[in-house]
This record gives sequence, structure tokens and C-alpha cells, in this order.
Amino acid sequence: MSWSSNRQDNPSSPPLDKGRLGGVWDILFPPRCLGCRQFGNWLCQNCRDKIEVIRTPICYKCRRLSPDFKICSGCRRHQPYLNRVIVYSYWQSPLKELVYGLKYHRVKPIAEVLGGWLTGIVTNFCPETNLIIVPVPLHQRRMWDRGFNQAELLAEVISQSLHQPLVKAIRRRRFTRPQFGLTKTKRLTNVAAAFAIAPRYQSLIIGRTVLLVDDIVTTGATLNECAKILKQNGAKEIWGLVLARV
Repeated sequence: MSWSSNRQDNPSSPPLDKGRLGGVWDILFPPRCLGCRQFGNWLCQNCRDKIEVIRTPICYKCRRLSPDFKICSGCRRHQPYLNRVIVYSYWQSPLKELVYGLKYHRVKPIAEVLGGWLTGIVTNFCPETNLIIVPVPLHQRRMWDRGFNQAELLAEVISQSLHQPLVKAIRRRRFTRPQFGLTKTKRLTNVAAAFAIAPRYQSLIIGRTVLLVDDIVTTGATLNECAKILKQNGAKEIWGLVLARV
């Protein structure tokens, strides 16, 4: 197995500030770094510098070297619908705390920085100019509970930065259990036939390269099932873009 990474301090992304509330709100509820709990910002400079960025392109499944993060020929036999999965980092602190803060504690300013990091890596490795940005969808029941889709927030930042359209082309047909913690077999059955194309957007994906955005990936079952629906409806290539490989 051959793969490598280096630490990178993301010079294009400033430390995550206090957000847009300010004033009395900041006095009553001062922001604390989600990594080390230091007061001042949602992400301090020291914790930002600890995040390891995967800078050597690999196949995310087997972690062997692979140009531009393409799925290698061996792994494509099991996930034939994904062309590549671009992974930013690893599922470890402090990135783990940032994702939890966004998903479960509704610290939405985090999405701006995380989305900026994803934009940087996809620009470096895949300078495609004819993309559409598609977030992995949440079921409506989970949207009501959480209030937003974290993948959609990330996709919005990427769309604005790359000046490429954001298309909510996929919808969830049924409610599924969270993939995290399930076995490989249960992950596959959990998301099987769980997605469909939103009819109003079907014409927009034909012949296009789709950047499929989510926060984390483990086995890739969710990404592959979404890619399957997109390919069946005319998409040319599907590139996954995720923050962390678990």
C-alpha cells in the first residue's frame, strides 16, 4: 500500500471568526474553538495547523496511488459508478470536531471554511470547468430535525467559489439509518434504492460532470448509490468530493 500526506496550514483560509452575530450575543455566548475549546474563535490557528491534508492523489478505497484521485481499476469492479473521490483529510481531531459542530451543534460559519478547503483541493487536482455541484441529500424527516443539510451548505460555498451551478438533482425516496457504525453489508442494503432524480433537474445533468459533495466517506456506499442514479439519468462522470475518509 502506497500513500502519503503532509500537513498544510491552509493559507487561503483565515481562522474561523465569531460569525455574524457579534455584540451582546458574543458577550453572552463567546465562541470557543471546537478543537481545543479556547475562547475567541470557532477554530483557532493552532488547531487549523493540525489538520493533515491528503496531498498525494490516491484511490480512496484501497489508498494506493492513483492519478487525480481516480478509483483504481480493482476498486471500480465494486463501485462502477464513481469515477473518482477527492478526499481532503482524515476522520480525526480537530476536523472531526468541526464536522460535529456543523452537523449537530449548528455552527454554520464552519461550512464557509470547510467549503473553501474543498474548493481548493478540487481546483488543484481537477481543473474541470464544466461541472455541476450536487449535494448528497438528506431525507425530509432529518431535515426537519436538523434544520439544514450540511452537504448542501458545503456545496453552496463550492458552487459560489467555482462559479459552477448548484443543482439539487437527487432526492431521498425513503428514510435510512445513519451509515456511521453499520457493517459494510448493512451499509449497502441501507441505501439500496434510497435515492431518485428530482424530475425538474433531470435535463441539467445530461452529459455533465457531476461533483457529488458530502462530509465524510467510509465504504462509499452512499456516494456510489447516488452516482448510480446520476449515471442512469445521463451524467457523464461522477466525482465525489468529501472532507474526510473514515
